[in-house]
Amino acid sequence: MLDLAVMVFHHIDDADHAYADACEAGSDAAWLREAAIVEHHRHDRIAVRGSVAGHYVDADDQQDVTGKKAVEGALTGALAGAVFGPAGMAAGFAAGGTIGGVAQSDSGSHLHSALFDEVRADVPQKSSAIVLLAAPEHVDQMVAALEGGHRQGRLVRQRLSDEAARALQEAVASSPPDAPGGTI
Repeated sequence: MLDLAVMVFHHIDDADHAYADACEAGSDAAWLREAAIVEHHRHDRIAVRGSVAGHYVDADDQQDVTGKKAVEGALTGALAGAVFGPAGMAAGFAAGGTIGGVAQSDSGSHLHSALFDEVRADVPQKSSAIVLLAAPEHVDQMVAALEGGHRQGRLVRQRLSDEAARALQEAVASSPPDAPGGTI
């Protein structure tokens, strides 16, 4: 059985500070090696980094707008604009590159999976959280450590069915394995 615990903090950097405070308290608790930090920025952009289900996740909604599609769009736009002379070619190059860049960004992997959708629902914009997918006793340790800290958070906790736990584990399966004893 696994629990999913999301300790939500009011400010974008509070989760980092609360995690650091727990580390400085000298704790060697297992949850410190199993947790991830989530930042939910404006414009619904989410960033996740840390350990989730034995994998190191470092993911961000902001996609790269450069790449093959951006180059193809720029060249296609330049060719189409060449009919209108140098100014048309330049305008076509810029417009094609922009359209290709948007297509490149849209074609990238977005943070939409069981884990990221769940976290996005629990963590409001302009706030942060510590996320832990672990055994209930590890979640209990996290809650006890964070409740005694300087920064107060709001706990969202749920016991997961085997199917829900599997879906969350599959969501991070493509991330690299966590380093032994690693932390955020």
